[in-house]
Amino acid sequence: MKYIQLIRWPNLVIIAATMLLVRYFVVWPGLSPFGADAITPVPLFLLLVLSFVLLAAAGYVINDIADTDVDSINKPNKVLVGRSISFKNAYNLYYFLNGLVVAISLFLGYMLHSWRLSMIILMMIGLLWFYSKKYKRMNLIGNVVVAFASSMALMIVWLSDFFYLSLQPELFADASDAFPAITTTLMAYTLFSFLTSLIREMVKDLEDMEGDKRFGCKTFPVVAGKKTAKLAVIAVGFILFILIAYWQFVLFQKTFFLTVGALVVTNTILLYIMLRLFKSEEKEDFRFVANAAKLLMISGMISMLFLA
Repeated sequence: MKYIQLIRWPNLVIIAATMLLVRYFVVWPGLSPFGADAITPVPLFLLLVLSFVLLAAAGYVINDIADTDVDSINKPNKVLVGRSISFKNAYNLYYFLNGLVVAISLFLGYMLHSWRLSMIILMMIGLLWFYSKKYKRMNLIGNVVVAFASSMALMIVWLSDFFYLSLQPELFADASDAFPAITTTLMAYTLFSFLTSLIREMVKDLEDMEGDKRFGCKTFPVVAGKKTAKLAVIAVGFILFILIAYWQFVLFQKTFFLTVGALVVTNTILLYIMLRLFKSEEKEDFRFVANAAKLLMISGMISMLFLA
């Protein structure tokens, strides 16, 4: 049970569900007229999902290893590494998970005849390692890195199908007319994922100010102060609100009324987050807002269900 807690299994479920939504409600509706051969075979796609789930799990493990000292102040009741799980076992789990990711990524590269896909996954391993060891404690850089990593779970689905289609020149040419619609829709949700993750990470830094300050972490709230950091998060939230409203306008013109309605819920949650954050002062307040940001992301991704 302690190892399941260490790898944050609810977050892993969200990652897998998001990738499934992208495949079957964004990519597949655009490529389905061209037949089953236009999309990555199911076994390979499931391996792709597994690789990102394992990649995220390894990222959580190395993050907890690196943050043992800070978490002893910020989250004393939730520290696992160094207490119920030894550092040796935590490192062994990290290497084992990444070993599986490397093996799966190389297999996918071989099967899809595209080492670009393998390289993207392998670079993500390095990015998450550098995040936990260095970027996490730097002003805003760590927030941007983890937000980018989160959004890549969406883009990698389309990239794998794009690389797979490129192996079939005639089918690729026929399906190319569907690319702009798929790419536009996916970029909208990728940007949503990036900005939502950025908001959540910045709020989590507000929550963890005490421990970060004690151990010399140069996070944005520590450098700029609590008030400025709160206003910055609210500003990002306002930008996201405008972008969601514009996306609703685009979808309304295309008669995707159910998706527009679902995004009304998303924007309502976002407004609540901004108002609640404005009034937040204590650690518990910021923890609540960070959890609400996770609900915001889930609600936005659920709106993909109505695109098909």
